Amino acid sequence: MTYKNQVLVCGGTGCTSSSSLKILEKIENSLQEKGIREEVKVIKTGCFGLCAAGPIVIVYPEGAFYSHVKLEDVDKIVDEHIIGGNIVKDLLYKEALTEEGEVKPFEEVPFYKNQMRIALANCGAIGAENIDDYLEKDGYKALEKALKSMSREEVIDTVKKSGLRGRGGGGFPTGLKWEFTYKAESDQKYVACNADEGDPGAFMDRSILEGDPHAVIEAMAIAGYAVGANMGYVYVRAEYPVAIERLQIAIDQAREKGYLGKNILGTDFEFDMEIRLGAGAFVCGEETALINSIEGKRGMPRPRPP
Repeated sequence: MTYKNQVLVCGGTGCTSSSSLKILEKIENSLQEKGIREEVKVIKTGCFGLCAAGPIVIVYPEGAFYSHVKLEDVDKIVDEHIIGGNIVKDLLYKEALTEEGEVKPFEEVPFYKNQMRIALANCGAIGAENIDDYLEKDGYKALEKALKSMSREEVIDTVKKSGLRGRGGGGFPTGLKWEFTYKAESDQKYVACNADEGDPGAFMDRSILEGDPHAVIEAMAIAGYAVGANMGYVYVRAEYPVAIERLQIAIDQAREKGYLGKNILGTDFEFDMEIRLGAGAFVCGEETALINSIEGKRGMPRPRPP
């Protein structure tokens, strides 16, 4: 369906703490009252990254970047911009206007202009709780390619050639870790995703889980295929209620659409996953402590060879 406008409202933790969800609700109600709800797609996204400017509302096709939006601003945006076609310049983010008063689209604002987003490519661009939005961005195409046209060894070799490394201090090559697990002999293997951020106010894992949870699910399923695992666990700290809720919604949607479970995409591959909540112990970011915690044991590191 073609929409006259798309309205993206930030649903990340930063903006929701400033009542962005009430703004989203008021936008939807205002559009309904004015009889144009079907013409406008309203999307609750993940974090846009510029939390200091929140609550953030982006209106397309112009890409108008409204910042510090208040409830009383909603009618003005709906009446003047969405209905009237005139961008409300006094509500725009200060750097979204040139000195001549011309409007810069969201993507041309200096904070975003020189960014090349990779892991965060979909964050702020899609509905975080809508699998169809993810599929429109070629979601689960990588999993389909891996399952239908690549051997497990080819997947591992691709990851090795990519140069992808762990983001901890060791920078361990991801492909090598996958290869070790693939070669290990065991009746049961698991994929464990470390989404436990011990640093106060950390937003790396949280941003992806809140804004693009299906990317995590797809990546874990590919890893499961490559190493021979049929079960995955995402270890998330309990202080991330929004991330946990959206990840669970995404897991349920992926199961319903056949991207998790048995005979994924018509193949003989099966993979499922669960969320495990951490109690917020900093040490559980270390992998042996994390595994202990997942298993219900005390979250303490185990000595092991490097």
